[in-house]
Amino acid sequence: MDYKNNYFLSKNPKDIIHFYEGFENRKELIDWMKERPKGSCEIMEVEGEKDIIVVIPTADFEGEYAKRCREEIFKGLHIIFVVSGIGNNYFNIAHNSNIGIKKAMEYNPKWIVFSNDDMYKIDDVEILINELNRMEPKKINVIFTNPSSYHSHYVRMAKANFLFYIYFYITNKNMFRNFRKILKENKLNIVYDQVPFDSKISYLFKKGYNLINFESFGIFSYNYISSINGELFDETFINAGEDVDVSLNLSLQPNKIGMINYKIGNYVGGTLGNDVTRALRTHAGRIYLNYKWENKLYELIKGKGKN
Repeated sequence: MDYKNNYFLSKNPKDIIHFYEGFENRKELIDWMKERPKGSCEIMEVEGEKDIIVVIPTADFEGEYAKRCREEIFKGLHIIFVVSGIGNNYFNIAHNSNIGIKKAMEYNPKWIVFSNDDMYKIDDVEILINELNRMEPKKINVIFTNPSSYHSHYVRMAKANFLFYIYFYITNKNMFRNFRKILKENKLNIVYDQVPFDSKISYLFKKGYNLINFESFGIFSYNYISSINGELFDETFINAGEDVDVSLNLSLQPNKIGMINYKIGNYVGGTLGNDVTRALRTHAGRIYLNYKWENKLYELIKGKGKN
């Protein structure tokens, strides 16, 4: 494992800051992200109904989350687990998800469901099946469910205003200092960021481009997945930002979006954690997302996406 990846995966925030300081500019960081190995994984399948196939990246097939998915949440559906193994030093959720999605395509399903493993059951799987049976997969690219705080929710891609940085400093001085060190001299610039509509800090962001983000749970038609050759996710992202990137692309075709009345819950950060080191690692994905979308977002915000 290369020394930069050691710093990137460290449990010490100072090491992660040192990781970012090792790049002279954004291009160097993105080049490293593209060249970073994707890690190994294994496909494990649970037999079931194949009109709807569920793809789930997981670290542990025998773990609590994976068991809950196959024994409770999606019981009866065909499930493809993409197992990275615990402690995989090059784990990449985008890469693993694409592998699972391509495997699902071999069965020619009507719908491919992408799901994180750290979910919990609210509605029975029969409700999901019945709701999807009334939809027309040839006319729809993506389906969103009833929203939660971590999937199928409206977000705004926007610039923070000066009040955000004051709020950020007051509420979390240590994180603010870390953030400033990473972005010093603007060499790893993050201009646009996502903020949920219902967030307490949404007023700290300027007007921007509104969209629905599937985040931890999304349903895609086989036709759409086939049209992009199974490459749903951009594998340059490292476990942050890949979902927003897909959702932004899908938002450009609003007439291809469907909604169903199905509820599923999620444990936020259950698999990858939700601590300060995870937050610092997400900056790489946010930087790459800005690189990909900075010009497009400017045009969208000027046009019909403005809100």
